[in-house]
Amino acid sequence: MTALPSLVVKVKARPQLPRAPIEGTQLPRARLRALTCASRVGRQLDIDTQKPILFQVGHFGPSYLSWVHRPVPGPSRFFHSSVLESLTRTPWWVVPLLWGPAVAICFLRSLLAASQHWATTLLFIAAGVLQWQLLEYCIHRHIFHAQPVRYWPITFHFAFHGCHHKFPTDRGRLVFPPLPAALIAAGIHAGLRAAVPQGVVLPMFTGVLLGYLSYDCIHYALHHAHLKEGWLGKLKRRHLDHHFRHPEATFGISSAVFDVLLHSMPRGVAK
Repeated sequence: MTALPSLVVKVKARPQLPRAPIEGTQLPRARLRALTCASRVGRQLDIDTQKPILFQVGHFGPSYLSWVHRPVPGPSRFFHSSVLESLTRTPWWVVPLLWGPAVAICFLRSLLAASQHWATTLLFIAAGVLQWQLLEYCIHRHIFHAQPVRYWPITFHFAFHGCHHKFPTDRGRLVFPPLPAALIAAGIHAGLRAAVPQGVVLPMFTGVLLGYLSYDCIHYALHHAHLKEGWLGKLKRRHLDHHFRHPEATFGISSAVFDVLLHSMPRGVAK
C-alpha cells in the first residue's frame, strides 16, 4: 500500500526590523530598502498604495501600532483632493514666519508692561519654556503614543502622529500646522489666566510660545540637518533612537530633561 506523501508547511519567520544608524542625517540606501521590505510584512499588504492612505489604516485594529512603528522612506498621501492634501502639509519655514513675530511681540510687551523687575520677568519667561517642555513630553508620551484599537481613534492617531512614525522623512508633515498650533496656544493662554496672577500670564505665555517655536524648529532639524556634535547632535541621536529602536521611550524632543526626571530614557542612549 503506497504511503501518502507528507505535507510540509513552511512558515516564513517574521523578519526583524533592521536597526537604523543613529549617526548621520540620512539612512544609507541599503538600509532604506531593508526598512521598506520589513515594513511590508503582514498587514501592510492590505494597503492599496494607489489610493490615499489615511482612511485605510483604521482597519488594522490591534496590528496598527506594530505596523506604524516600522518606518519607510518617502512621503504619503492622505486625500484624493489636492486642495485637502495641501492643507495637511506645512513647510518648516511657516513656523518661524508666523510664530517668530508673535514671540517677539509678547516678549517686548512682557518687559514693557511688567510691574516687577525685568530679571523677574525673565524668570517667568524661563518658567514658561519649562512648562512647554513638560507639555511637549506629556502630549508626546500620553496622547501621541496612545494605543488605539478602533477605526476612528486609529485614523485620528495616524493623522496627528502615526504618519510621522511611519514616514519619518516626510518633510511636509513634520511641523505643526498653524491652526492646531493656534488652538493649543489659545488653550494654554486660557489655562494660565485661570491659574496664575494677571501680571505673570504674559511672561509665562511668552515662554511657552518660545518653547513651542524652538521645539518645532529643532524637530525639523533633527530629521533633516547635519547634526553630529554638541547638544543638538545628542538630541538627534536620542530622537532617531525613538523612531528606529525605542518608540516606547525618549519622548522629549527639544530637551531630555523630563526623560531623565521621569526615567523614560533607555539604557545606552546618551544623556
